[in-house]
Amino acid sequence: MGEIFHLIGIPILDSLKILFAFSLIGSGITMYLLAKKIWKNSLGALISAVLYVYAPYRAVDVWVRGALPEALAFIIFPLIILKFEDFLEREKKKDLLLLGGLLAILILTHNLSLLLFTPFLVIWIIYKIILTKKFKLVWLLIASLTIPISISAFYILPIFFESKFITLQATIREYFDFRGHFVDFYQLLISRFWGYGASVFGPEDEMSLSVGHFQWILPIMLIAIVSIKKKLRKYNNLIILIIIGWLTIFLTHNQSTFIWELVKPMAYIQFPWRFIGISVFAFALSGGCFVNLIKKHQIFFVSFMVFLIIIINFSFFREDIWYKVTDNELTSGEKWKVQTAASIKDYWPSYGPDVPTSYSPTDPKEGKLIEKTSNKIIYSVTKKKLSETVFPITYFPGWQAFSEGRVLDIYPSGRYGLIATKSLLKGEQIVIFRFSNTRIRTIGNVISFVSLIIYFLLLRRIEKYEN
Repeated sequence: MGEIFHLIGIPILDSLKILFAFSLIGSGITMYLLAKKIWKNSLGALISAVLYVYAPYRAVDVWVRGALPEALAFIIFPLIILKFEDFLEREKKKDLLLLGGLLAILILTHNLSLLLFTPFLVIWIIYKIILTKKFKLVWLLIASLTIPISISAFYILPIFFESKFITLQATIREYFDFRGHFVDFYQLLISRFWGYGASVFGPEDEMSLSVGHFQWILPIMLIAIVSIKKKLRKYNNLIILIIIGWLTIFLTHNQSTFIWELVKPMAYIQFPWRFIGISVFAFALSGGCFVNLIKKHQIFFVSFMVFLIIIINFSFFREDIWYKVTDNELTSGEKWKVQTAASIKDYWPSYGPDVPTSYSPTDPKEGKLIEKTSNKIIYSVTKKKLSETVFPITYFPGWQAFSEGRVLDIYPSGRYGLIATKSLLKGEQIVIFRFSNTRIRTIGNVISFVSLIIYFLLLRRIEKYEN
């Protein structure tokens, strides 16, 4: 999406800023649509949208962490629930297809957000199926999972079959061990601290990890009012949303360690406080019930509520320092070097025991670089004797080497797992490296491509038939 802005002449940095702004505006719109569907009230939907956008954690994602994929995922969460609600109500296959497509978009936008959102989604679906007694739809919903899996196969298959080739475990060790990033209830519910630092071990985090005062207090007030009026059975949606909100808050606290250790894939979430985003989603949606409980002066109360929410949280939505930096400055020179090495341990190929601490040389010891692109490298090599030749390229499945019409036998060598070969002949020769897809990547690409075509054809046909 950002590339669209870049292609019409907007700088890369400004294109990214537009996407961050879109993540806030877009999520407000999608939450409004969902809340209106749930509460049947435009004013209640407005409260939900404002609670959703003006949560401290949303400002953290945009102005502190710069977590663009996670920020964009907030747009998709409400749409997924909205399409499920439409399918439950109308039982149209178009809604089921759109639900599957949205899940695929979420996987490809931020796979961890799917992991975070799954508890909410599963609980909500079970609750709604039981409430409506539409058990016949369960198998259709399960079958619809083939849509996101097949469309994102180009991404999912390498994750399952080729993760063994990278240092994936490094992403859940040391600093990234979830045990060091639980949050206490003071940080979550009371603190107004704001900072532009990092998450650290213990409670002295340098950034806000707050759910937001209005975000959790308003739902408690609503459930209290409903209890006093003895209308709990009438507001099942409110109750289930509040339960989900507090369940996800619990997952951010160290008392939930046993769950994290039981469900092993959760370790890849790294930071338990990421569940704050799902708490914000559940509480914001529940907040829309406010209007349903007041009969008089609704516009006044809603206006006052929206004003308070924005005023209390508005100060968080700003930068700490405004850098006047151009695209060229960030994509060249020393700043570019710092960026390219910033996360070098993440997903580093596992063929060598060490991770490099400096940049590789341009030329191999017995040759000279001629050409280098993203998937092709050409060297001129002069061999004085038959021996192993090591190239400054990290080995990874998909690399192929050719010389004078011959396919070279290559393998990882040394502490960094660099590409090496013993197949070169004496004398001067050209060595060409090409990075191509492995069989599993090719299979994934084909499945995704075919699935996408079938998906749009089905969508078009079903839309024509059901309309």
